[in-house]
Amino acid sequence: MKEKNDGTLSGRIPGTRSPRERVSLARRGEGLVFGVRVAPSASRTAFLGLYGDRLKVSVCAPPEKNKANQALLEALSEWLNLPKGAFSVVSGHGTRDKIISVSGVEEHMLRSRLEALQDLQPAAGE
Repeated sequence: MKEKNDGTLSGRIPGTRSPRERVSLARRGEGLVFGVRVAPSASRTAFLGLYGDRLKVSVCAPPEKNKANQALLEALSEWLNLPKGAFSVVSGHGTRDKIISVSGVEEHMLRSRLEALQDLQPAAGE
């Protein structure tokens, strides 16, 4: 930790996130939505951490014929232990920045699973 000019401490304990470092969830219709930044045509499908208030994910599939979107939904389904049918791309079908909707799960459960996924990633600088 580092002391600021006002005498307070800044920094964080290794392996923890600051309150600002979490995925933004919102209720839309019957589901919950969150943002994902996708890197298609990657060497592997992987959770890469956060990109602002959204997940950052790489997928092996190319960004053509909806392949990258389907690979993203399959990966989210596996990582968050929810059925693939619970996920849909609401917007961003042809872009890297997507809004994903999840149905059939309570907000506290989805947030818990998203945080567990984030905990698998080492914090920057570790």
